[in-house]
Amino acid sequence: MDRERITISIKSALLKEIDKKIDGARMRNRSHAIELLVSQSLGLSQFETAVIMAGGKGAIRLIPVIESAIENLKSFGFSEIYIATGFLGDKIKQAIGDGKKYQIRINYIEGGEGTAGALLPLKDKVKKTFAVINSDEIINLNLKNLFDFHQNHLSQATIATKNVELMRGYYIFEPEIFSYIPKGFSMLEEDVFPQLSEEGKLLLYPLR
Repeated sequence: MDRERITISIKSALLKEIDKKIDGARMRNRSHAIELLVSQSLGLSQFETAVIMAGGKGAIRLIPVIESAIENLKSFGFSEIYIATGFLGDKIKQAIGDGKKYQIRINYIEGGEGTAGALLPLKDKVKKTFAVINSDEIINLNLKNLFDFHQNHLSQATIATKNVELMRGYYIFEPEIFSYIPKGFSMLEEDVFPQLSEEGKLLLYPLR
């Protein structure tokens, strides 16, 4: 999303109230707090970036599912989608394109190794809370409720999953997640989530 630097004057008392809401997670700094509060007052979407995991040899048959995920993300106000591809990723790119037909920006992540490694190329690009969708795990889920749950509990990572053992589903991550991903092959489920859990920074979202 394009951003502009502006200079404004604001009452000191109001600024103090804004600063009280900065918690380092849901509102990371003064600029983020002001942007979030203004978005809420205007009824605008707080969503921006999402990643759809579409690697593996079976990804081609999931193209209709990927298209459905794109439309779902768009309906919740996401403005940019990254699709992480692997084997036969060119076929997915050919079918999905750059997002013009869905009226949303779509980019592709290539070369990542494993479910965690696939996200690492975004380390210097994503600076706000973002969502990750597994295309082979379809969940009937209100993403706004998941997003609100994540922010209200101030976690680094929140997982909505049908299978607690596999930990595959829909995720909400803070940008700090990238510091837990090593270079080379790594898996969210085996390498990243256990460490976050040990540090008390991982939450499970209850599915009904």
